[in-house]
Amino acid sequence: MNRLAFVTEIPVRKKMITNFGGIDEREVIQENAFADMQNMSSDMFPAIGPRGGRGKAIRKLEKPNGLIFNNGLAWVDGTDFYFDGTKAGTVTDGKKQMVSMGAYILIWPDKKVFNTKNKEWKDVEKTWTQGAQASIGPTTDASTFIKISCPGIGAEFAQGDGVEISGCTNTNLNKSAVIQSLEKDHIVVIADVTKSFTQDSGLTVKRKAPDMDYLTELDNRVWGCSSAAHEVYACKLGDPFNWNCFEGISTDSYAATIGSDGDFTGAITHLGYVLFFKEDVLHKVYGSRPSNIQINTYPVRGVMDGCEHSLAVVNETLLYMSREGVCAYDGGMPYLVSQEIRKGHTGARGGPYQGKYYISIDWGSKTGLYVFDLEKGLWHREDDTSLTFPCSGAGNLYYVDAERQIRPAAGGEEQISWYLESGDLLEDSLDKKRLHRLQFMMELDRGTMVEIWLRYDADPAWRRVKTLSAINKQSYMMSVRPRRCSRYRYRITGKGRAKLYGLSKTYTLGSGR
Repeated sequence: MNRLAFVTEIPVRKKMITNFGGIDEREVIQENAFADMQNMSSDMFPAIGPRGGRGKAIRKLEKPNGLIFNNGLAWVDGTDFYFDGTKAGTVTDGKKQMVSMGAYILIWPDKKVFNTKNKEWKDVEKTWTQGAQASIGPTTDASTFIKISCPGIGAEFAQGDGVEISGCTNTNLNKSAVIQSLEKDHIVVIADVTKSFTQDSGLTVKRKAPDMDYLTELDNRVWGCSSAAHEVYACKLGDPFNWNCFEGISTDSYAATIGSDGDFTGAITHLGYVLFFKEDVLHKVYGSRPSNIQINTYPVRGVMDGCEHSLAVVNETLLYMSREGVCAYDGGMPYLVSQEIRKGHTGARGGPYQGKYYISIDWGSKTGLYVFDLEKGLWHREDDTSLTFPCSGAGNLYYVDAERQIRPAAGGEEQISWYLESGDLLEDSLDKKRLHRLQFMMELDRGTMVEIWLRYDADPAWRRVKTLSAINKQSYMMSVRPRRCSRYRYRITGKGRAKLYGLSKTYTLGSGR
């Protein structure tokens, strides 16, 4: 007697995702993460949706050389310095290191200071050269207070200035000294000169400042570093014009030689400390006055050369681009936070905005703008925007884009084109499977259009399976013609505001062949 074969019913499986992660550019990723995306944001987590609009362009520059915020936006366009939209002065051409100290903006390597309150310019360095006969001698018998009298000698300086005197016929006066008092035609310094004398020419008095690669400010002092000199410096307390005052008092300037190898790659103030970086070293400054300042050296992942503008403090955490990737530092040891971002970067610039770290990462000639949400630990990719000279102020992040336009990172309204692409979905099995149905819980603003695409195995072509348009949150079900595959991907493209709340997949598993 012949018997009919039993037919085994293949179970239909269903899986739901309601918690969406960020971008993950590694080969193997979680099913709630995305292998690629554009213009997406973590603002709606655990849902996911497009980013907000960016602000309108403030000004287009001819040659951007620097950008900073201090009581308003200031920038350098070629040789022109602008403050709050108005040209305020002239500097040399070239990239600038700018740092704020109170109402002052210090500009290096020009060694100029702009006051944002009264709009005045001052030079950090000053030089007086003798043009008439000078009289030099003690103010009283046996006094170490030496008065140098000559027309105009005191006009360019201030009491307390640290100066360098040279060209004097009495070599005991050729030294660094601090001006104790002055009037227009004389200055008083401390020196070992016992007899009065005159001098007809050759005397020079200079107030000098070091050449520095990177600048930062802490506790009313500006700090800087020099790779050429292997030194770090601090100005006199409350006085960014004086870098050579050494009287053994708490308000003195400061200078120290650094013995580590390599050039400095960045400087920043973080949690009450000054940090100087090299590619493989962190120098941390302890102390508040020259007598107790100590510089500790730590062999850690430092700032990658050329990535000094990636240094940014976000919610008390310092982030920056190292050679291995983006590192976070909270006072202990730096740790990598960009495992999800592809390697091989050649440069980066970044800044903080509303608890997130915005960073433009270069890979040769290509650039991608990524956003790291520290609270959620998620990365999202926005677009190809390049942040140049990023700076924070007035609750926003400002930058110069690839078109040389100054822009705020937020504040605009725009219809944003976006997309999401999943990684390879295996459904917890290396066997063949058949996808029957996809279900999306989405909310679309009026006028938003969304398209759903699928791709199977190594097929290079994406197949559009659904076009959506609605004005409220609802579930969209797509029946898919079953196709046998080992893996598949979905892609969602859209323009306009939308939120993806959940995804449900219905499928059956097959054999391994």
